[in-house]
Amino acid sequence: MQKEISALIEGYQKFREQYFSDGNSAFTELVRGGQQPKILMIACSDSRVDPALIMNCEPGDLFVVRNVANLVPPYEDDQSYHGTSAALEFGVCVLDIHHIILFGHTQCSGIQTLLEHSSETYGQKGFLTKWMELAKPAHDAVCDHHKDRPLEEKVILCGQYSLINSLKNLQTFPWIATKIKEGSLSLHAWNFDMKRGLLEEYDEKQNCFKVIRSSLPLQVEEGDIQRKPHEEVC
Repeated sequence: MQKEISALIEGYQKFREQYFSDGNSAFTELVRGGQQPKILMIACSDSRVDPALIMNCEPGDLFVVRNVANLVPPYEDDQSYHGTSAALEFGVCVLDIHHIILFGHTQCSGIQTLLEHSSETYGQKGFLTKWMELAKPAHDAVCDHHKDRPLEEKVILCGQYSLINSLKNLQTFPWIATKIKEGSLSLHAWNFDMKRGLLEEYDEKQNCFKVIRSSLPLQVEEGDIQRKPHEEVC
């Protein structure tokens, strides 16, 4: 157990060497000017999928919200405790975020557990069970339209449907809807394929996920260009 903690401390030392080794620390401006990110990313808590690492970002580039299965609840004005919704409000209304990116990934344990144990899970109590109810429309879409697919494919499809569902839930927040209408905020749904190392973006008009291309060369294989859900999530 001490070995794991020692590794963290060694990592911290390397971090200090990189960012605080001279008088002009990279954090000087971040401390002086405060955070001013223009991108809010809603990512999964999965330890393998760090959005800042995957995007090669520097400190201060992203305002990141992480939760199990990168889910977004619909807007609820019930004066209860809403961690993800509070972070969204802070990012959009205080930090003046320009982009919200839903950042999903393949092999999501939360999504797979939902598919494998949904009937018994929904009858149980607990924080995780209640939270995963947000993905039930995605689960139902897979069961209705892709029930004969192998489990691995169903998990991928369920993750895609869940991203589409969360994209719709984002638009139920009044201050998000207002900024979208004004043209000052854009929504995106991205899916990171861990096995292929490819990043896909949801194309709402064509209802499919397409590999994101950049000016840098990207090697893709046949069949990697797009994957299309056969039915929309209601």
